[in-house]
Amino acid sequence: MKFKGIRTKIFVSMIVVTLLPLSFASVIIWYQISSDIKEDLQFAKVRTEQDMKGAIEQYIQALNETAYQIYSNPDLIESLTYNTAYLPNESHTYDTVRDIRQFFLSVYNNSRVKDIVGLYLINADEEPVGNFFPSMYPRMSNAYIQQLLAQSRQAEGQPVLLFTYDSLYNEPIIQYLYPVKSRGIPTGLLVIDMREAYFRELVEGYNDFYQGTIILTDSAGSIRYHTDRAVEEGVFQPADLPGQPFIIKTSLGTGDGTLYYTFHTDPSVSIFRYGIIAAIVLSGILALIFSYSLSYSMTKPIVKLFRKMGHIQRGDYAARVHVSTNDEIGFLGSQFNKMAETIQQLIDHELKLQLTNQESQIKALQAQISPHFLFNTLQTMSNIAQVNDVPDLKLICQSLSNMYRYNMNIRNEWVEVKEEIMHIRNYMVIINKRYPEGIRIRFQMDADIRGYFIPKLILQPIVENAVEHGLIPLQHGKKLLKISARVDAEQGRLHIYVLDNGIGLSKEQLQKVQQSLDGGMGQADKGDDSIGLVNVHTRIRLICGESYGLQIRSKSGENGEGGKISKSGIEGKSSKNGENGESSGSNQSSQSSKGGSNGSNGGNRSNGSKGGSNGSNGSNGSNGSNGSNGSNGSNGSKDSNGSNGSNGSKDSNGSKDSNGSNSSKSRNSSNSSTGTCVTLVLPLHDRVKPVNQLP
Repeated sequence: MKFKGIRTKIFVSMIVVTLLPLSFASVIIWYQISSDIKEDLQFAKVRTEQDMKGAIEQYIQALNETAYQIYSNPDLIESLTYNTAYLPNESHTYDTVRDIRQFFLSVYNNSRVKDIVGLYLINADEEPVGNFFPSMYPRMSNAYIQQLLAQSRQAEGQPVLLFTYDSLYNEPIIQYLYPVKSRGIPTGLLVIDMREAYFRELVEGYNDFYQGTIILTDSAGSIRYHTDRAVEEGVFQPADLPGQPFIIKTSLGTGDGTLYYTFHTDPSVSIFRYGIIAAIVLSGILALIFSYSLSYSMTKPIVKLFRKMGHIQRGDYAARVHVSTNDEIGFLGSQFNKMAETIQQLIDHELKLQLTNQESQIKALQAQISPHFLFNTLQTMSNIAQVNDVPDLKLICQSLSNMYRYNMNIRNEWVEVKEEIMHIRNYMVIINKRYPEGIRIRFQMDADIRGYFIPKLILQPIVENAVEHGLIPLQHGKKLLKISARVDAEQGRLHIYVLDNGIGLSKEQLQKVQQSLDGGMGQADKGDDSIGLVNVHTRIRLICGESYGLQIRSKSGENGEGGKISKSGIEGKSSKNGENGESSGSNQSSQSSKGGSNGSNGGNRSNGSKGGSNGSNGSNGSNGSNGSNGSNGSNGSKDSNGSNGSNGSKDSNGSKDSNGSNSSKSRNSSNSSTGTCVTLVLPLHDRVKPVNQLP
């Protein structure tokens, strides 16, 4: 039986009382820290998507406005378009070089863009036509010019913002490539070089969070700007970022790419959060240890008492509890010791010892016999008997082989009633070959009863006891044995009756057998005739319970003469034979075996009996359908005395037999009511094998 022990209940109660406040505190702290992190994330998102994005867009807008000033001089645009130089003596014109220089000076002095380090213009022929370098003059090769033109073409006429960390100026710069057009036709390229430090200072001013990183990518995802200058150019992959940072993504309104801002949670916040969690976990562990120690010390005596009770339940009646306290638990321990001592004195040790010895002897005998060798030997004997035309020997070998096979099958402790019946049939075949006068056996039970389960090997010892001590000593009359059964559904019991018309038991013998049954194996001597009954009775009580076992009734006759068997027990009346099954032991005579029939022709053997009953001679035994004692099974099963079973089983002393035999009447009149009835009371197990265990 599964149940929750008192130690578990106390332990769980203390854990709940201790951990419940800690759980609430941990939830509150965790919620507060999570709320702070969410607020930081929301603030970073607003600062990135509004402030930082706005500053970058304004910077790009300033670059665009600065470059757009080139269209304020249409003569310069026309000169770039047609690639012609103005003559000095022409009116309203300027020299191209002077126009370009004035434009560069105006941009440098008036633009909102700061830290310009270079301005130069490339015409349609891919040649530089003017430049302005306020601090140093770099040497620009033709390959450098071609690289700038190629990057401008990739943008398909749109301005390009480039971040170059290995520049001609020996410092990181930002290059703004602005294509110059005339009537939609590209006529040149304006390049503005600026120090990257100004832009970095502008955007990094919004980087306020732990390990924050600002990343600018173009429309293809390639990195333009990164907070860490050591990061190489390539396609930005957010999944490749170390750790689990927060990522804020927004597109620039100018269409120049995407802005990413990544940051991690402040370690101080994480340390605080995990420190609180560690403290709560440590407190929980200490609470567990304290609760377990307290519950263990409180319940230790009760648990010891419980375990000792388990020993008593398993049969260890020597279990005792050590009492060391004077409280209520100590009193319970003292009373338990007294109870165990009383129970131990009431246990019959001799019974257990006898059962153990008997079981050991049976197993030892079983171990000495090789079933395989025995079965093969009996089969060989059966084959030899068949070859030499000795049917009786063949029949004995087959029956003995079946009996040994049934006995050796120790796996099934419970068997169906029909299996026990078949075992008894095999036994009776051998018995009737030993005693030629024959013993007639009848099985009277419904077909559904044969499907019930009973303990194995409980009927054969009773039948053997009836044969050896009741029927074989019988000197006169037919030797009859009947096995019947009925179901007591109300009490859930199965009653099996084994009746014989043998010499019976005297009052003294019956009293002695009853005492042996009441006393068990310890009261039965090894040479006692009732040891088989006691063994069966003890097995039934051990397997099924104390309320089950054997009941014996018996009547003893004079001069060794037997009585008649009826449905109600042992009396001098004939019984109705039209029941389920009938078998005659005398059928197994040499006459029947030679005819190839085990039961139908054996009735002729009864002619040798002193009773001289014409019923057996008048039966149609050769057809195998009628009873061997002259009774017609199909007509109501007349018994051996010639009485008509279908007419209500007339008394044998006044009945008229089927042939009018006076000798049969005189024999029946001389028979006294003798014999023994053994009743087996068993639990009702309907087609379900029960578990072998003590009740």
